[in-house]
Amino acid sequence: MRIEQDFEVPATPPEVYELLVNLERVGPCIPGGEVGRREDDGWHPTSIAVRLGPMRMNYRGKVRIESRDDAARRAVLAADLREQRGQGTATAKMTMAVAASGTGALVESVTDVRLTGRAGQMGRGVVDDVAVRLVAEMAACIAARFAPVEGAGEPGGAGAGPPERAKPISGLRLMARVLWERLKRAFRRRGGETHA
Repeated sequence: MRIEQDFEVPATPPEVYELLVNLERVGPCIPGGEVGRREDDGWHPTSIAVRLGPMRMNYRGKVRIESRDDAARRAVLAADLREQRGQGTATAKMTMAVAASGTGALVESVTDVRLTGRAGQMGRGVVDDVAVRLVAEMAACIAARFAPVEGAGEPGGAGAGPPERAKPISGLRLMARVLWERLKRAFRRRGGETHA
């Protein structure tokens, strides 16, 4: 499955790109995720927990920057994960490109994901909606990373302390958002109006 999503960050493109390719620093912004130190082969040990209603899926595996073009500010992230309980797997390749946009940077991401096991049996629409929410939470965390430091009047910048770890997305909150978005789309298709 292919997922495309763009988001803006209030920082310069070089700052944003440098943060995105530093997996240990961007790791805390992945909801429910942890990224360990880079190993000799270039991979980082990784774990991520995803909750959907009563189901909690814990994955362990590895991620790495597979390729990067610093001049073009473009990189490809590869992930290979396995569900700890069960036979599910998740493999992904995310292409990230950072460009200037208004007062900051625009991150364009295209992710190709393959899921097996319980996650793979869910409907495509549900998985898409969950992925969109995960990226939105991560984008908000990255944007906050560059927000001005209170009392200092300057942005945090890529060299400041580690960002606050993103909280895992709760299943109920996530499913409520997904259902709300689907209801809004259904009303729009029927010509109705919704007030968010």
